Amino acid sequence: MNRAVFDSIFKRFDIHRTLEQEVAALLECLPEDELRYLRSGDSLWQEGENATSLFVLRSGWAYSAHYHKDGSRQLLETYLPGDILGLCQLALGNRRTNAVMLTDGWVCELPHSLLLRMFNDSPMMAALLFATANQRQAMLVERQIIMTHRSAKQQLAHFVCECHARLLETGEIYRDEFLLPLTQQDLADTLGMSAVHVSRIFSQFAADGLVQRRFFQLTILDADRLKEVAAFDERYLKIQWDEKNLPIN
Repeated sequence: MNRAVFDSIFKRFDIHRTLEQEVAALLECLPEDELRYLRSGDSLWQEGENATSLFVLRSGWAYSAHYHKDGSRQLLETYLPGDILGLCQLALGNRRTNAVMLTDGWVCELPHSLLLRMFNDSPMMAALLFATANQRQAMLVERQIIMTHRSAKQQLAHFVCECHARLLETGEIYRDEFLLPLTQQDLADTLGMSAVHVSRIFSQFAADGLVQRRFFQLTILDADRLKEVAAFDERYLKIQWDEKNLPIN
């Protein structure tokens, strides 16, 4: 398999070249057909299914969601290129959410049986996934804090800052203009507000010279002021590695 599948993951960590080479050698054992091209709206998995694999987004965006009995939807996580999907379900055995592609993209599926073999061959690979799981947990905790203690305006500003920081981290973008392929309803279902409220906040951001949104294209006009509004501290996104290649806080 092309080691480019994991390139964007490596960029998120200060990983030594030896670990990159070790993991790349393991990836060469994967069959070519594990990499698939999916369309926007395609399902990765559905709630209640057996969890037998992880997914790596080589390109494209996806999300996980829970559907309530009244038909409403809550978006739980937004996945960007380089993200690993399904880590929290590795030990649960079944899917607790639905996962859907937001955009077209390439996805690599890694069966759990193959992961166990990779862990035996490379403890550093296990450490890499453990660090990634810790990062996802930190993001969920941060989201809970924000939705409990900050205004709707701060919540949306924080979400924009978080997506921007994550895209910069993996080299998907290099400046303050990027594609945010979530509809107003998607954002509303993510942040627990109405689509009308999302629209009004973006209009206010534009009037204040903070963010310009045209369809799905987003331009951050004043990054420093937007971070102030959001009280955004990106340290929760950062995981460093010590000299033994083990993740540390």
